[in-house]
Amino acid sequence: MSTAAVIGTKGVPRPRREQQIIDVAIGEFAARGYAGASMVEIARLAGISKPLVYQYFGSKNGLYLACLHQVAADLLARLTAAERQVDDTVASRIHPLRAVFEALEPRREVWRLLYDASRPDVGPIAEAAQSYQAAVEEIAASGSARFLAARGLRDDADAAVLGRVWMAVVDAAVVWWLEHPDESADAMVQRCSRLLAAVLS
Repeated sequence: MSTAAVIGTKGVPRPRREQQIIDVAIGEFAARGYAGASMVEIARLAGISKPLVYQYFGSKNGLYLACLHQVAADLLARLTAAERQVDDTVASRIHPLRAVFEALEPRREVWRLLYDASRPDVGPIAEAAQSYQAAVEEIAASGSARFLAARGLRDDADAAVLGRVWMAVVDAAVVWWLEHPDESADAMVQRCSRLLAAVLS
């Protein structure tokens, strides 16, 4: 049975129906950005009327915010868990990236929602996105500090710079990854490992 058929069936409990709409909307927002996504298209893909989408979420902003809260919370939970499993004593330049790719693997398009340049610059969406981005950067900074400390480097400024560098590397690598959906997380880890080894050798 198609997603549209499921969502369009009468008697579906509201929480389940809302989640089904969010699942469709995440894909639409990830593919087209906030500015390009259409509520009409989201309703069509969900197999329901546009007024029903507005009834549940109030507005395009409300739906986008619901999607953002869900994908960012899930990503941060996976990223935090992955970072905690990293062995900082291992002499590797790549393990912080492994945590990111493995955390994104279940639904990698969430990165586009988290860093959507077309979203509103002010208001609840902007505030939520900035908060989630700051949380991702904090995880990167914490991981960088642990990584350096395991190698005898404990300067806070060094850790801050490395955190910024890693975020730039991560964003570039993830964007390329999104453009090549056949690449697995493990394949990306190995590719980045080869590239960093070549650059730093």
